Amino acid sequence: MVKSLCLILLGCSLIASNGYASSLSDPTAPPNNSKHTSTTKRAALPSLQAIIVGGEQPGAILNQRFVAVNQNISGFTLSRLHQDYVVLARAGKQYKIKLDKVSVKRVTVQGQ
Repeated sequence: MVKSLCLILLGCSLIASNGYASSLSDPTAPPNNSKHTSTTKRAALPSLQAIIVGGEQPGAILNQRFVAVNQNISGFTLSRLHQDYVVLARAGKQYKIKLDKVSVKRVTVQGQ
């Protein structure tokens, strides 16, 4: 009788500890490790170095290269230019990127 009671208690404790152990997190897992990770990753917005509003072909320098209006870069379309920011579009959303440092270079024509 005592033997069967001990077996029943041992079985119950194993069942209870299994349920408890499954709710614990893995101490060896890397930080912020989530079992339910999102499969969609956000694309990083291109960095803005300069805006060219005048001239024959207005555009901007994004990720160290010239991009004209309505051209694509890294999945984004350059849709609008302003003096100190540009607007990029992607998947029906618009993103405003401001130019952090505005540097103005004066160009003079010889003879003036």
